[in-house]
Amino acid sequence: MPLSSTECEAFSRLGINSAETMSDEEFYQSVPVHAGRMAHARLVAEALPPAVAARRVGVSVTQLRQRIVAGSLMAVHRPGGRDWLVPAFQFTETGEVPHLGCVLLASGRPLSALSMDRFFRIPREDLDGASPRDWLIAGRDSVIIESILAGL
Repeated sequence: MPLSSTECEAFSRLGINSAETMSDEEFYQSVPVHAGRMAHARLVAEALPPAVAARRVGVSVTQLRQRIVAGSLMAVHRPGGRDWLVPAFQFTETGEVPHLGCVLLASGRPLSALSMDRFFRIPREDLDGASPRDWLIAGRDSVIIESILAGL
């Protein structure tokens, strides 16, 4: 099935020429795929084990897992598929990013931990140059972040 013009344009913004065919080997060695793998490796390397994350948030590991299942906290599988790791973008030095649970649930659909990590960390013009994470930590209005996320 051919790609739509919107899909071709999206690939172009990522540095992928969708008009050219490439082998699987070329695809997996491409800059966007390599960048995605590096971003995922960073996410996993910085993530907290469930026990550490639970202590940081002030809940039991069982309660932490319930939040992960409910979608008010994100987790990724530990390499090898056993247990979870909780991405660090969700935490401050002393606890959880304020209003995190409500903000994560605002999207209304599952999003990858990697896309949420990126969303929370990248400064935005519509937030006066702050990242959503910094905006929330500063005590600013979480409804604005929820609105942005719901529109993605």
